[in-house]
Amino acid sequence: MQQQFNRMGKAETGCVALPAIMRSGAGGPESFQKGSMPQAKQHITSGQMHRGHMPPLTSAQQALTGTINSSMQAVQAAQASLDDFDTLPPLGTDASQAWRKNKMDESKHEIHSQVDAITAGTASMVNLTAGDPAETDYTAVGCAVTTISSNLTEMSKGVKLLAALMEDEGGNGQQLLGAAKNLASAVSDMLKTAQPANTEPRQNLLQAAGNVGQASGELLSHIGETDTDPQFQDMLMQLAKAVANAAAALVLKAKNVAQKTEDSAQQNRVIAAATQCALSTSQLVACTRVVAPTISSPVCQEQLIEAGKLVAKSVEGCMEASQMATNDEGLLKQVGQAATGVTQALNELLQHIKQYSSGGHPIGRHGEATDCILDVTEKIFNAMGNAGEMVRQARILAQATSDLVNAIKMDAEGESDLENSRKLLSAAKLLADATAKMVEAAKGAAANPDSEEQQQKLREAAEGLRMATNAAAQNAIKKRLINNLENAAKQAAAAATQTIAAAQHAASSNKNQAAQQQLVQSCKVVAEQIPQLVQGVRGSQSQPDSPSAQLALIGASQNFLQPGAKMVTACKATIPTINDQASAMQLSQCAKNLASSLAELRTASQKAQDACGQLEIDNALNMVRDLEKNIQDAKASAQAGKLKPLPGETLEKCSQDLGTSTKAVMSGIAQLLSEATQGDENYIGMSARDIAQTLKSLASAARGVAATTDDPATRSAVLDCAGDVMDKSANLIEETKRAIAKPGDAECQQRLAQVAKAVSQALNRCVNSLPGQRDVDNAIRTVGEASRSLLADSVSTASPLRSRVRVSQMASYFEPLIMAAIGTASKILILWIFNCTSHPYPLVYFSLLQAAHMQNALEDSVQMMKEAVDDLGATLAEAASAAGAVGGMVDSINDAINKMEDGPADEPDGTFVDYQTTMVKTAKAIAVTVQEMVTKSNTNPDDLGGLANQLTNNFGNLANEAKYAALTAENDEIGSHIKKQVGELGFTCTGLVTKAGALQCSPNDTFTKKELIESARKVSEKVSHVLASLQAGNRGTQACITAASAVSGIIADLDTTIMFATAGTLNRENAETFADHRECILKTAKALVEDTKLLVSGAGASQEKLAQAAQSSVSTITKLADVVKLGAASLGSEDPETQVVLINAVKDVAKALGNLISATKAAAGKPHDDPSMLQLKSSAKVMVTNVTSLLKTVKAVEDEATKGTRALEATIEHIKQELTVFCSSDPPPKTTTPEEFIRMTKGITVATAKAVAAGNSCRQEDIIATANLSRRAIADMLHSCKEAAYHPEVSKDVQMRALRYGNECASGYLGLLEHVLVIIQKPTHDLKQQLANFSKRVAGSVTELIQAAEAMKGTEWVDPEDPTVIAENELLGAAAAIEAAAKKLEQLRPRTKPKEADESLNFEEQILEAAKSIAAATSALVKAASAAQRELVAQGKVGAIPANAVDDGQWSQGLISAARMVAAATNNLCEAANSAVQGHASEEKLISSAKQVAASTAQLLVACKVKADQDSQTMKRLQVIPLEPAAGNAVKRASDNLVKAAQKAAFDAQDDQAVVVKSKMVGGIAQIIAAQEEMLRKERELEEARNKLAMIRKQQYKFLPSELREDEGHVA
Repeated sequence: MQQQFNRMGKAETGCVALPAIMRSGAGGPESFQKGSMPQAKQHITSGQMHRGHMPPLTSAQQALTGTINSSMQAVQAAQASLDDFDTLPPLGTDASQAWRKNKMDESKHEIHSQVDAITAGTASMVNLTAGDPAETDYTAVGCAVTTISSNLTEMSKGVKLLAALMEDEGGNGQQLLGAAKNLASAVSDMLKTAQPANTEPRQNLLQAAGNVGQASGELLSHIGETDTDPQFQDMLMQLAKAVANAAAALVLKAKNVAQKTEDSAQQNRVIAAATQCALSTSQLVACTRVVAPTISSPVCQEQLIEAGKLVAKSVEGCMEASQMATNDEGLLKQVGQAATGVTQALNELLQHIKQYSSGGHPIGRHGEATDCILDVTEKIFNAMGNAGEMVRQARILAQATSDLVNAIKMDAEGESDLENSRKLLSAAKLLADATAKMVEAAKGAAANPDSEEQQQKLREAAEGLRMATNAAAQNAIKKRLINNLENAAKQAAAAATQTIAAAQHAASSNKNQAAQQQLVQSCKVVAEQIPQLVQGVRGSQSQPDSPSAQLALIGASQNFLQPGAKMVTACKATIPTINDQASAMQLSQCAKNLASSLAELRTASQKAQDACGQLEIDNALNMVRDLEKNIQDAKASAQAGKLKPLPGETLEKCSQDLGTSTKAVMSGIAQLLSEATQGDENYIGMSARDIAQTLKSLASAARGVAATTDDPATRSAVLDCAGDVMDKSANLIEETKRAIAKPGDAECQQRLAQVAKAVSQALNRCVNSLPGQRDVDNAIRTVGEASRSLLADSVSTASPLRSRVRVSQMASYFEPLIMAAIGTASKILILWIFNCTSHPYPLVYFSLLQAAHMQNALEDSVQMMKEAVDDLGATLAEAASAAGAVGGMVDSINDAINKMEDGPADEPDGTFVDYQTTMVKTAKAIAVTVQEMVTKSNTNPDDLGGLANQLTNNFGNLANEAKYAALTAENDEIGSHIKKQVGELGFTCTGLVTKAGALQCSPNDTFTKKELIESARKVSEKVSHVLASLQAGNRGTQACITAASAVSGIIADLDTTIMFATAGTLNRENAETFADHRECILKTAKALVEDTKLLVSGAGASQEKLAQAAQSSVSTITKLADVVKLGAASLGSEDPETQVVLINAVKDVAKALGNLISATKAAAGKPHDDPSMLQLKSSAKVMVTNVTSLLKTVKAVEDEATKGTRALEATIEHIKQELTVFCSSDPPPKTTTPEEFIRMTKGITVATAKAVAAGNSCRQEDIIATANLSRRAIADMLHSCKEAAYHPEVSKDVQMRALRYGNECASGYLGLLEHVLVIIQKPTHDLKQQLANFSKRVAGSVTELIQAAEAMKGTEWVDPEDPTVIAENELLGAAAAIEAAAKKLEQLRPRTKPKEADESLNFEEQILEAAKSIAAATSALVKAASAAQRELVAQGKVGAIPANAVDDGQWSQGLISAARMVAAATNNLCEAANSAVQGHASEEKLISSAKQVAASTAQLLVACKVKADQDSQTMKRLQVIPLEPAAGNAVKRASDNLVKAAQKAAFDAQDDQAVVVKSKMVGGIAQIIAAQEEMLRKERELEEARNKLAMIRKQQYKFLPSELREDEGHVA
C-alpha cells in the first residue's frame, strides 16, 4: 500500500445496511446465540506519530536516508568479514621479526586513527542533529555517516591482520575480533536511530552514541593503544557531569520564572529555553562519553568544544527568555547565578581539553623556566628600538633565569654522581654570570633609553644568556621539541590515514577517472611513507634518549611533507568531480585536517632539526654499519636455508626496487660530494642522512631478491654485492667527516673522490648481479635503437593526442562547476561561470584542429580562459569571505607556505633589498588588518570575512616575496630563518582566519571572540618576528626603510605647518626673535651634512654602519625641522610669506634626504660601477645643494634687501629639481583626470602675471610672494601633467605631447624667473620690456597643454570653468562631503557614563541614529540633484558651453550654493552630534543644526525644480529616492526625529533639575526676585536672537538667484 501524504478529503455519512430479499435456507430455520462484545481496553500512546501522518521527507532527508542505508550495508559487511582473521605466510627468523613488529605498530596506528575518525563522526552526528530538523545540515550529517562507515570498513581490514599477528605471537586475536564486532554493532544501532524518519526519542540516539564510545575504548584497550591518561579521562567525565549539574540547577531556576509568569507565550518560551538547555547539556555528556577514549585526536577535541559552545548558546537563550518573562530582580538574580555556575563549569571543561591539546605540563623539572627564557629573549630581540619594552622584558628574564638556576642547584644537590653534580653546578654558574651581565646591560638601557649602543649591549647580553640557557638545559629543550614532533607526526599520520579512507570511499561516485587516478597514485605514495613515520614515532618514544631514533623521526617527518602536500592538492582537484555531496564533504574535511597537520609537522620538524641536526653524520654512519650487519645476518639465514620472503615480496618487485634504490644512492653520493666541497656541515649531514635512508631501501630490496630467487649463486652474489655497497658507503661517510675537519685540503678531496668511485663500482656490481640483467641490458639497447627510428614519425601525432586528452580532462570539470553555481543562487556568480565556460569552446575547437596557422588563436583562447578562471577565483573568494566560508582561505595560506618551502621556479629579478622592502610593507599591512579584525569582532563581525580574505592575499604576497628574499639573502642561515618565521606566521594566520569565519557565523559566541583576539595577538607577535628576521638579514637596509618612512612623516608635518603659515596663524611664542634660533639651525644643518657623508659612505660599508648612519640622519632632520619651525614662528604671523620661504627651504632638504636614503638603500652592497651608485652620487649632490640653499636662506631671512632675491633663487633651484623628476622615465605613483590637469594649469597664468608684476616693481615683498606662488604652481602643474599623461586610457602620442609641452611650460617659466632675478640685481628699462616675451612663451605653452588635455579626454571633454560643470562637480563634492561626515558618524560611540545616567545614554544613541539617517538621506538627495543637473545640460535647457552664461550661470550658482549649504549644514550637524555625545554641546545647538539641514535641503529642491521637466526620470528619482518615499520628506522626517529626541532629552533634563527653596522669608523673596530677573533677561536675549536671525536672512535673500526669490514661500 502506498502512502498518500498530501491527499485531503472529508468523511461521508451513510448506512452500511443494503436492501435485500430474505429467503428460507435449504436446511430450514436455525437457532442463534446471543452474547456481548468484550470490554474495550484503554491504550494510550504519546510522544509518537503514526507513519501515515508524518510530513514528507525533504530531498536532503531522502539523500541522508540513502547514505545511512548504504552505510549500514557497508557496516554489516565489515562486521561479517570479522568472523576470522587473515592467514599469514611462513616467516623467517632474520628481518621477518622486525617486519612483524613494524607491521603490528602500523596496524595499531591505523586502527587508532580510524577509531578516532569514527568517534569524531559520531560526536559530529550528535552535535549536528541537536537543533530544529528544518535547520539541520543534512549534508554534513551525511558526511559524518560516510566518515564512520568508510573508516569502519578500513578498520576491519587492519583488525584482521593485527589479530593474525597477535595469534602468531601467542596472543588472543579472537578477543580483538570480538571487540571490533561490538563496535560495528554499536555503530549499526546508532545509524538506525539516526534515520530522519525515525520517531524514537532523541535520548535513544545519545545512548547509542555513548555505546559507540564505550565500544571504541574497549577496542583500543585490546590493542594497547589507550595512550590517554585514565585520570585525565575520569576528570573529563567529572567536569562534564559538573556542567550537567549546574545546568540542572539553571533549569530549576528558569522553571520558577515560568511559574510566576502570567503571559503564556513568555511562559512557553522560558520552558522551551530551559528544555533546550537540558538537552544540550545531556548532549555534552554524551559527546564526552563518545570522545573520551580518543580525546588525544584534535578532531575529537574539536567536536567536544563544539558541544560546549552549544551549551553556552542555550544558557544565553535561557537567560534572555527569563529576562523577557519577568522583572523580578530576585528571580533574575537566581537565574543569573545559576547561569554563571554553568559558564564556570563549562570553562573548566574547555580549559581541561585545551591543556591536553597543548601538551600538558612542561617536560622536565625546569622546562617552564626554560621556555620562558627562550620566549622572552626572542621578544627582546624584536623590541630593538623600544628601550622601555626591552627593559621590561629583561626583568621577566632575570626572574626566569633565577628560577632556572635554583632548579639546577637543587638537581645538583640531589645528584649522587659527583661528576654530574659538578657539571650541573658549572652550568648554573655560567647561567648566573650571564644573568648578571644582562642585568647590568638592562640598567644601562634604562638609564639611557635613547642610546642605541646600550640597547645593542642588552641584546648581546640576552643572546649570551640564551646560549647559556641552551647549554644548561639542552636536554630539557631537546625533549620538549622531540615530544612536540612526536605529537605532530602522530596527528599527521592519522590525518593521512583518514584521508586515504575518504579517497577510497569517494572513488565510486567520482566520474572523472583521470582525477581519481591521480588521487589514487598520490595516496599510494603517502601510504608508503606512513609506516616510516609511525616507526619513527614508536622508535623515539621507546628510546627517548637515542639520537639515532630522534634523527630517524626527523627524517621520516621531513620526507612525509612533500607527498602529503601533493595528496592534499590531488584531493582538492578531485572534490569538484565527486557526485555524492557527503563523500565530497568528507574528503574536503580530511584534506583540510591533513593540510593543518602538515603545517604543524613542518614547524615541529624544523625546530627539532635545529636542535638535533649536528649529529646527522654520526647517525648516518651508525645506520649504514647496522645495515651491513643485517646483510650478514641474511647471508647466514640463506646458508641455513631459513631465508623467507616477507609478505608481498616477489622477485620482479624486489629487482625493480633494487634498481631504483641504486639510482637514488648514486644521486645522493653526487649531492654529498657537492656539499663536501662547500664545507657546510648542516647540509652534509642532511645528505648523509638521505644516503643512509636510500641504502636502507637497497638493503631491503637485496634481501628480497635473495629470498625470492631459486638460484643459490644469484642469492649469494646479490647479498655479497649489497654488503660491499654498505661497506664502501660507510667508508665514504667516514672520509666525508675527515674532509669537514680539513676544509680545502686537496689530499682529503682526492681520497673522497676515490672512495666515491669505489661506491659507484660496488653499486654497478650489485645491479649486474640481478638474474638476467645482461639479457635485459641487451634488450633495452635494441629497443632504444628501434625507438629512435620511430621518434620522427611519432612526434607529429603525439601533440594532438595529448592536447585532446588535456581538453577532455578540463571539460569534465564544467558540469559540477555549473551545478555548484546554480546551488549558490547567486546571479553574479552564475554570470562569472557563464563567462568562464564560454571561453573553452574556441579553446577546444582550436586544439582539435592543431594546424600551424591556428597556433595564435589557440594561445589567445588559452589566455582568455586563464583570465576568466582567475576572475572567477577572485569572485568566489569574495563571495566565500562574505558568507563566512574560510576553508578556501586556509587552503590558500597552506599552499603559499608549501610553495615557499619548495623554493622559486625561476631566478629572482631583484636584490634582497627590493624583496625586503616589499616584505616590510606587506607585513605591516598584515598587522593593520589584524587590528581591524579585532575591532570588527566587537563592532561588526560581518566585515570579518572581507578582512580575512585581505589577510590571506597579503600573506600570499608575503610568502611569494619570502622565496626570493631567502634566495638572495647573505647566507643560507638568514634565508632559512626568514622562511621559518614566515611559515610560522602563516600557521597563526590560518588559526585567525578560521576563528574569523566561526565568529562571522556566530557573532554572539563569546568563546570564539576570545579565541579570535588570542589568535590576533599571536599573529601580531609573529609579524614582529618576521620583521626581526628581515632586519637580521640586512639591518642597514631595514634601517633605511624605517628612516624613509620617518622622513615622509616629517615632510607631511612641514606641509601642515606651511598651511598654518599661509593662513597667518603661525604665531611666535613669548617675545622670541629669529636670532634666538639662527645658530641652532646653522649648527644642525652642518651636522646633517656630516650625516649625509656617513650615509653615502655607508652604502659600501657594513650593514651596522649603514644602520647607524640612517638613524643618525633621521634624528638630525627631525631636530632641524623642529628648530626651523620655531624660527619661522619667531618671524611673526604678520610676515607669512617669509615664514613659508623658510619652511619650504627645510622641506626641500627633507625631500632630498628621503631620496638620498632610498638611493643608499638601493646601492647598498653594490659595486662602484653599478648604475645605482651613480644615482646615489647624484642624490648626494642634490642634498648638499639644498642644505646650502637652506643656510643661505637662514642668513638672509632678516635682511630686507636680499631675502626676496634669496627666495627666488631657492624657487628656481626647486623647479629645476622638480623638472628633473618630471623628465625621468619613472611612472608617477598615481594617475589623475584631464580636468584636474587643466585646473592646475590655471595657477600658471596667475603666477606668470605675478612674476611680471614683481619684475616691474622689484619690491622684495612682491618677489617673495612670487617665489612662493611659483613654487607651488609649477610643482602642481608638473605633477598633474605626468599623472594625467600616464592615465591608462591616454594614448602614447597624446602622452608624449603632454609631457613635451609640460617640459616646455616649466622651462619657459624657469626662464621668466631667471630673467626676473637678473632684473632685481640690475634693473633697466630694456630688461623689463623683455618680460612680455617670456610671459607670451609661457602662455603659449599653457595653451598647448590645455589642448593636450582636451585630446586626452577626446570628445567627452568639458570646460572645467563652465558654471554647469562646476555645479555638477560641486554637487558631487557635496555628496562626498556628506558621505565623509556619515562615515565620521559611524565611528562615533556614546561616551561611558556612571550607572545613574542610563537615560542620557539612550538619548546619545538616538542622536547617532538620527544623524546617520539625515546624512544618508542628504547624500542620496545631492547625488540625485547632480543627475538632474546633468540631464538639464543634455536636454539643452542649460547649455553645455553657453555663449552667454549669465542666466544659466546664475541658475548654476544657485544650485552650487544650495549644494554647498546642504554639505555645510550636514557637517555642522555631525559636529554638533559629536559634541553632544561627548558632552560638550547643548541640545539646543543640535536642534538648530538639524533644522538648518532641513531648510538647506528645501532650498536645494527648489533650485533643482526651477528648470527641470517634472515628467523626467531624473526628477522622479530626485523626488523618489530608493527606500524613501520622497527626498525632501526623508530629510525632514530624519531631522524631525533628531529634534524630538533632543527636545525630549532637554525637557527630561529640566524635569530632573532639583530646586532648593530657602525656608527663611528674606532668602525666599530674594530667590523669587533673582528668578524673575533671569526670566526677563532670557526673554530679552530671545528677542534679540530672533531679530538677528531675521537680519541675516534678509541679507542672504539679496544674493539669492531670481528663481529662488520667486519661490520664497517654498524655501520658508
